[in-house]
Amino acid sequence: MAFNRDFELNEAQLEEFLANATERVRTSENVDLLSDLNKLFKKNVPLTVRKYVIAYLLKEALKHYHPFNNRRDRFERNERNERNDRNERNNRNRQERNFRQERAERVEEPAEAAPATEEERPRHPRVEIPEDQATSIFISIGKNRRVYPRDLVGILIAIAGIDRERIGDIKVLANYSFVQLYTEDAQTAIDKLNGYDYRGRKLAVSYSRQKSDAEGTENAEAETVSVEAENQTEYAEEVAQMSAEDAAAYAAAEKAAADKEPFGMN
Repeated sequence: MAFNRDFELNEAQLEEFLANATERVRTSENVDLLSDLNKLFKKNVPLTVRKYVIAYLLKEALKHYHPFNNRRDRFERNERNERNDRNERNNRNRQERNFRQERAERVEEPAEAAPATEEERPRHPRVEIPEDQATSIFISIGKNRRVYPRDLVGILIAIAGIDRERIGDIKVLANYSFVQLYTEDAQTAIDKLNGYDYRGRKLAVSYSRQKSDAEGTENAEAETVSVEAENQTEYAEEVAQMSAEDAAAYAAAEKAAADKEPFGMN
């Protein structure tokens, strides 16, 4: 018998092929279709040569069987996934570099190009009042009450009705402030703001007699002490009045007890 030597038997390959075929028959193949094929096989192949025909079919199938196809497919899929992951990482890195570059460019821009925040509002041009037309007023509130020049400008405009362009230099100290106004506006500001209740405190506003920083400080301190002394006097008078009323009520209660009369009934 002559043998065709164009096929080389590989037992490991044959075992893997048969194991895969068995597994597919048990799990995924259409059993009815396989049954029909088996009937046709028996009908068309004589019994005496069936085993050889089966061997022949097996040999032909092995020619086209690649045992590592599944592995190669997985390898190719993994390679594609890794390539996609690399591309995605490169895109993210490129976007991050562009973002850092844009942020660095924004930082290097001139300060005036950046939009002004609430704390960095553009300042109003300083108003310079000629010395012979200027008068300073004293206001008994300062930084300890969290008052700043913009706050004083606000009450001068809203309460005293003075235009912003007529408000000059403002000096805010710990407990009091000095504001330079046009002389004709000073009395208006004093009349409107003196005694005004601002943040739970009545303002004391008057002409400032400062001729130098040192003298102005002394005058302001003296005026502040005067205001505090006046407040203490008023408080002492209230206490004295309440004490007198309490004493009168106590005396009336004692008298009612002595007379055995109901207290508070005439």
